[in-house]
Amino acid sequence: MISDATEGRIVQRLPQWYRTSLNAPTFLLLPLQIKGVPFGLIYADKSERGTLELSEKELALLRTLRNQAVMAFKQSS
Repeated sequence: MISDATEGRIVQRLPQWYRTSLNAPTFLLLPLQIKGVPFGLIYADKSERGTLELSEKELALLRTLRNQAVMAFKQSS
């Protein structure tokens, strides 16, 4: 989770397409991978810096959702 994407160290690492298209100051990325190869992601953002707050339980639920999505893709291939 990135709580302040406007901070210099973070903004330098964001791709240009993200800064011009989305430019959300707070966001969360959960990558979807099979055997270390990324094939998608779960993305959430908020329009105000530092306002995306998740409890440990909510984050665990998102990770479970991610894991279930990965398992579904594995089973379909």
